[in-house]
Amino acid sequence: MAERMADKVARITKDPRYIRNICTSAHIHHGKCIAGGSRVILPEGIFTAKEIYERIAQEGQIIEENDSHIVYAPKKTIYSYSLNKETGKIEQKPIQYAWKLQGGSTIKVSLRNGFEISTTPEHKYIVQKDGFEEIEAKDLKIDDHIACATNILYFWEEKNVAIEPYQYIPVSIKNGSQIGVQYTKSPYQDLAFVEITKIESGYEDIVYDLTIPDNHNFIAEGMVIHNTAFTDNLLAASGHMASKNAGDLEEGMTTWQHADEQERLMTVDAANVSMVHEFGGNEFLINLIDTPGHIDFGGNVTRAMRAIDGTVVLICAVEGIMPQTETVVKQALRERVKPVLFINKVDRLVKELQLSPEKIQERFIKLINDFNQLVENIAEPEYKEIWKVNIKDGSVAFGSARENWALSFPYMQKKNISFKDILRIYEMDEEKRKAWVWDNASLHEVILDMVIKHHPNPIVAQKYRIPRIWKGELESEFGQDLVNCNPNGKLAFVITRIVIDPKSGKDISAGRLFSGTLKPGTQIYLNNAKETQRIQNLYIYNGIKPELLDFIPAGNVCAISGIVGYAGETITLEAEQPFEALKYIFEPVITKAIEVKKMADLPKLVEVLRKVGREDPSIKIEINEETGENLISGMGELHLEIVENRIVTEKGVEVKTSQPIVVYRESIQKKSAEFEGKSPNKHNKLYFVVEPLEDEIYQSIKSGEISEGRVRKKDTIIAEKLIQLGVETKEAKSYVDVFNGNVLIDNTRGIVYINEIMGLVMDGFEDVMKRGTLAGEPGMKMKIRLMDCSLHEDAIHRGPSQMLPAVREGMRLAIADAKPVILEPLQVMQIEAPVEFMGEVSKLVQNKRGQLLSMDQEGVNLVVKAILPVAEMIGWASDLRSGTAGRGSSFIVDQKFDKVPESIQPKVIQQIRKRKGLADNQ
Repeated sequence: MAERMADKVARITKDPRYIRNICTSAHIHHGKCIAGGSRVILPEGIFTAKEIYERIAQEGQIIEENDSHIVYAPKKTIYSYSLNKETGKIEQKPIQYAWKLQGGSTIKVSLRNGFEISTTPEHKYIVQKDGFEEIEAKDLKIDDHIACATNILYFWEEKNVAIEPYQYIPVSIKNGSQIGVQYTKSPYQDLAFVEITKIESGYEDIVYDLTIPDNHNFIAEGMVIHNTAFTDNLLAASGHMASKNAGDLEEGMTTWQHADEQERLMTVDAANVSMVHEFGGNEFLINLIDTPGHIDFGGNVTRAMRAIDGTVVLICAVEGIMPQTETVVKQALRERVKPVLFINKVDRLVKELQLSPEKIQERFIKLINDFNQLVENIAEPEYKEIWKVNIKDGSVAFGSARENWALSFPYMQKKNISFKDILRIYEMDEEKRKAWVWDNASLHEVILDMVIKHHPNPIVAQKYRIPRIWKGELESEFGQDLVNCNPNGKLAFVITRIVIDPKSGKDISAGRLFSGTLKPGTQIYLNNAKETQRIQNLYIYNGIKPELLDFIPAGNVCAISGIVGYAGETITLEAEQPFEALKYIFEPVITKAIEVKKMADLPKLVEVLRKVGREDPSIKIEINEETGENLISGMGELHLEIVENRIVTEKGVEVKTSQPIVVYRESIQKKSAEFEGKSPNKHNKLYFVVEPLEDEIYQSIKSGEISEGRVRKKDTIIAEKLIQLGVETKEAKSYVDVFNGNVLIDNTRGIVYINEIMGLVMDGFEDVMKRGTLAGEPGMKMKIRLMDCSLHEDAIHRGPSQMLPAVREGMRLAIADAKPVILEPLQVMQIEAPVEFMGEVSKLVQNKRGQLLSMDQEGVNLVVKAILPVAEMIGWASDLRSGTAGRGSSFIVDQKFDKVPESIQPKVIQQIRKRKGLADNQ
């Protein structure tokens, strides 16, 4: 009897040599979606997209849920109308999945016959241009002819419009040097082609989609609407990998055996997918974590990187390395996660650009060189060369995730095929092409071979990753257990993702087990929360399905229940040095006040906000149970809107929010004189000097090279790093606290009771850094020195009530003397639009107090980099759409803080203080 897949997964978890923990890294467009109010005609009647989704969600099965979307499969078959593009006929097809996705900017398209619909900018329309052509909404032009269904009469009757005039299609006619258009009778009885008369920009909080197998489209508002199929997603690589394993697990399917399984649409859990793959005569367990590509959800990527050892970086063969991809690679290398490269969408080079094999090869070489340059720029010195990818050794693969094929140099040698063979598949009919691809260039086999060969197992990876992500004593028993991935050692599990079960309301904590063995019922210690709790159940993934296990040894990505903690928490048996805090690429810079519509819901809101904070730690939550005012801070407007919508729709709490508030920082511009802080009883005096923190040290703190937190005397790593940065040895050993990009240095000598009060000095320092002197905003880039102090010999006279006021007074006086300044968040944006909107884009940037950094033309498109104050960017997406006729888009490349212009600084300070209700003496 064949071994069950679940048993196989459980067996391999016991040997970390045959485990690979990986993620995919890509910039993903989840586009091709419609507004919730769009009407879809089903054979049984007319329903909005939102109504169809809610009906399926109520009765059906949840397939996938993450920060960007939630997907359900219907329990009972529901049919929709759909266009067969090969025959031109409208057919009835079953709805396979219903999607609800985060919204954003939309484009409203109005046709001459009165039809209109709002979609995401990436949504493709079927346009008649000497044949069917698929064009994204952001690239549509007035007078383009959109395909509409003629045999679904409701919309035509509603608009009181005759169909006959639209059953003609435009055909280009060349007469000498002139090109004209002649209308001929359409050969498609089920279709009419209607001109666009208006294109407008808009915004939708939430958008919806329906997955229709085979045709991949449905009819909404009378038009043919493309849907999101996973096969058309950049993560199709991981999806196909998962689908082969997820196909028939209950029947004991052992591996990906049957060619017909490639036709399945996959269901990939956003947290984990596990699969077994044979390579070199051995079976390997591959734990894959999907990571979202939207920049506002970069926190998910940061958390995923802690759990894995390797990443497959997907880049587009046409567009190359996107800024978002660069950001993800930066996050990976910072956690010492090894990359390999997959060049995706090669089919576009062949079919759209019609490049020769030689030109395609040139394109590959450029992309690989660009990627290796990125690694060289970002990686630590010892990894700059060894982590570069190479097409000869197979650390580069290329192919088309959409068409399910891939190749690498070793695989081509193994199969004795060349790139020219791939070009020939586009001359085959669809069935022959699929069969050839499955036998000769199967995507899952190429990618997983590459992963197993080039990504390290946990035993190898932890030897170099642990010193980077854990700052304890490596020679200690616990340190050695971590470095050696010891299943018999002390327990060390790091939570990287919290999922709250919607039915039970209980937390499921996914993460990485670095040392020891997990067992149900074990009493454990949460080092950050400083709490003792008990594990209830253990889960390992079996394809996409969580499987209960009796024990899980070190080296695995797994999940536990029964624990209530936060992402980034270190779980051990007793108190230990926790893992480094998760470092997010971008800080929360937009805040909203959130309150309930009914006061009776206030306790429920407080509980919901705490859950939201656990699910997404990149959201900062401030709860004031006394006043009822609660603040949520996020990476951008979209991030907060999604959280707000989730609170309303999924948590069931009706709330209202304020206008977005920008988060500022406070800093200083020069070194202060020495200032005294006296305790209220006048028996203790402390003397402080403050000066700006050097850029090199600040950057090392932000990158994680210098750990934040209170410095232990035995910790020589921080001192060594400071010495490398040019700090004198004596001074480097005097650093006692690193907090939110600020440092405290103890320059005292020979003070008898200094060790007894140093904890209170650090408490006061952290308090002052949380609330600055100008407007109560957090401090940054400040170096505070404790120069000297005189202390009462009796401990009762130097307690917290005496020392904390003295520390605060001395530090604040020093800061006031050091030319304090308000810093505002700035975002470096990449803006893309057709080149004819160059003037409008430049004007928009200038009107937003922005600065143009570069402006390049790539074909008919304009690519602009600009730095803009976040304070001026509220409503940015809508303004950009309006200024570019709905055809411009943008995303964040980088973020920093800089001085508010002196001309507006007093006004900004006054506004912040007024909003916070600060008195003149506060």
